[in-house]
Amino acid sequence: MSQPSPAVILVILVAAGAGSGLFFSRSKPVPPATAAAKTEITTVEPGMLSAVSGTDAGESSDLLAQIKLLEGQVEYLQGQVGALQDENSQLMQKLGTLGMKGVPKMEPAVGVAEEEEPPDFVGMGIELMKFRQIQSLPVPTAGVTQSEVEQAILTWMRQKQPNEEGPRFGLALTALGWIDKPVDLLPVKAALWARQLGGWYDQASGTLMVADQDSTPGMPPPDRPLAIAFGQLLREFGGTLFPEAGKVPLTTDERLARECLLAGDAGLTRFLFSLQNPAASPASDLPSEDPDHPLNQVQAPVFVRELAMFPFRPGFEFAQTLHSAGSFAQLNAAYSRPPQSCAEIIEAERYLDNSALPSTRPDMGNVTVQDHAPYWDDSLGRFAIYTALRTYNSDEDAGQAARGWQADRLLTYASPDHKRDHAAWQTMWLSPEQAGLFFKAMRNWLLQRYDVKAATDTPAELVLDTPERHVRLLLNRNGQGVLLLDAATPDFAEAMRSTLNPQKPSAP
Repeated sequence: MSQPSPAVILVILVAAGAGSGLFFSRSKPVPPATAAAKTEITTVEPGMLSAVSGTDAGESSDLLAQIKLLEGQVEYLQGQVGALQDENSQLMQKLGTLGMKGVPKMEPAVGVAEEEEPPDFVGMGIELMKFRQIQSLPVPTAGVTQSEVEQAILTWMRQKQPNEEGPRFGLALTALGWIDKPVDLLPVKAALWARQLGGWYDQASGTLMVADQDSTPGMPPPDRPLAIAFGQLLREFGGTLFPEAGKVPLTTDERLARECLLAGDAGLTRFLFSLQNPAASPASDLPSEDPDHPLNQVQAPVFVRELAMFPFRPGFEFAQTLHSAGSFAQLNAAYSRPPQSCAEIIEAERYLDNSALPSTRPDMGNVTVQDHAPYWDDSLGRFAIYTALRTYNSDEDAGQAARGWQADRLLTYASPDHKRDHAAWQTMWLSPEQAGLFFKAMRNWLLQRYDVKAATDTPAELVLDTPERHVRLLLNRNGQGVLLLDAATPDFAEAMRSTLNPQKPSAP
């Protein structure tokens, strides 16, 4: 049997290298082999070559020299691969800085220590975009502190809810009796979202801000895949979901429903992506119920906290339902027809049912009471009702009472000389039976909330009077409506009743 020539061996090795994905970026002379070269080729002794081929010792030595030369070439190719990997990493970093203010074009980001490998937010973003099937250019990414993320979220919320909507909503919830003291809801919500997301897309600079700080030992690290997925979706669909200031404002119920679509989509994307890439899902050392969990460090009334965090739980289930119905194409289509109420989030079949009519706020005619116009006119929705009712009802009773929700409208009026303003809340239900369930649960809520004996207590009307509040709960609108009046003075309570409920109470 004849011995293959060194040229043949070289051709075989070069072909194997090409098949393994080894490519040259530039031409360099092949370095000589060294005795210390690392190789995956098994060392062959001269005696073994002679025994196998029958050639003399001189030929064996020459062949061994050729093999060592090829070993050097393999080492060189391995070095080339490492150099290309480093170059690719630098290009990815440069790509992430494109368009960022203060960063030269196609230059590495400033301030990254050479001895430390920075988190590859850009690479993760590209992978998430491909996975989510979003065809857009990568988002320039910047590592920031959590406080910067929180401030960016608050700035965005102030733009979308101008004219002191946060403080006024706090006053309205206080007038209704659902929170004890007025609170600006937007800073609380921004603080909770900053800790939940760990990042935000800043529209002004076009930059995805990701919390790039070490987590406290024992505390959950920033959920960067969730932050990146949420930021990309906000960039793509935020303008469609949340109108600019000056247009018809969204109600609380509408805003929550749209936030659920966005947060649920991001959560589902992160979850499905982490199934294929386990390292992309950071482990949390603390359950969310733990008092030391970052979310629980934000001081807020329970109702406000539940309202702010609602999009991240049922929103995920809503997005999962749409995804199972038509993959990501179904989710993309949902942004052109976003859900209008939390009822559609809780029961996704309502949203998917093309025959279901959208809910509308109850028409209450003239809403000016004693020459006072309401400073807050809103719709709270099914989830807010359930959350409020379960304060003084079991979860099961609260869920049954809120299930038949069809529409609602909250009006609040200023009362400068009192601790709480006046509130009128009209709700509508799908049937008289469901209106009766809500009336019963709301009656139980009011009796425990004010802890006084009722002046009137019938299946269609409840009247409570305390030194500070005057409450009326009425079954109206042919048994399918329930009107709650909570006023600081008895005369304003009666004025609201005659103006906003010109009909007599209806029996169930």
